[in-house]
Amino acid sequence: MTKRIKVLTARRQWIHAWLGRALWLLAGGLLTLLLFAISIWLWAPALLTHRTPWPFERQLGRIMIDRAAARGTAQLTPPTLSHSKTRDAGRIVYLGACSQCHGADADGKGWLGPLSYPPASALNDADTQKRSDAELYWIIANGLSFTGMPGFRDRLSDEQIWAVIAYLRSFNSSAGSPLPALPTPTAQELAHADPRGHGASRGAALYLALGCINCHGAGGNAPGRLQLRATDQRAVRTIREGSKEGMPAYSTDILSESDLHALLEYIATFRTSRS
Repeated sequence: MTKRIKVLTARRQWIHAWLGRALWLLAGGLLTLLLFAISIWLWAPALLTHRTPWPFERQLGRIMIDRAAARGTAQLTPPTLSHSKTRDAGRIVYLGACSQCHGADADGKGWLGPLSYPPASALNDADTQKRSDAELYWIIANGLSFTGMPGFRDRLSDEQIWAVIAYLRSFNSSAGSPLPALPTPTAQELAHADPRGHGASRGAALYLALGCINCHGAGGNAPGRLQLRATDQRAVRTIREGSKEGMPAYSTDILSESDLHALLEYIATFRTSRS
């Protein structure tokens, strides 16, 4: 009987000892979380407003990007990207979707590029060019959190993203062709845009906001096949579904039916302005 009592007493002591340790661990974990939350609260303004890199910040960021891209590309099989038509399509997509940040020459000096933090990266440098096609696809499709790089998976088709990559590769060779020179918008063309207006004036505001001006010019007067003319069902289908030539798709989540009609009204004014 005495032996049994000793065994039970030893077991209770063991259980009490482990419960004590577990409680200490739980209390330590809660205290750590509390201190972490307080630190985030105190340092969040500095994290959100700092505009110069802290020591090793760039290196750490690149390491994390490398790891994320490597993990995301494990199952990707890039297509062949050497066709000149693919590069031409990618050039148009790049002009409309990428050049505002990364620059017309992919030097990272677009209008918005130097204003963001971290600044938009150059895409014609050795660091970017040495990335695999699969890594570039993953970054363009998914974007990069805590940077200004958005994900384009919902705006561009896989074919268009691969076309952009084909165009980026042309910066590393003599195969690239220069971006088309777009006519500078006039003050009258810009003044016509009114987001609170109706019909063509609202369409003009949408035309600017959606980035149409970056490819087609303020008056639809871009050179070559980038010039806008049609407002028929074929044009509607191209706006909604995109095209293999580089036009991104604008679904109803981005452009409502009423806004689409306003946009078409504005595009229709291009015909009269040219006549």
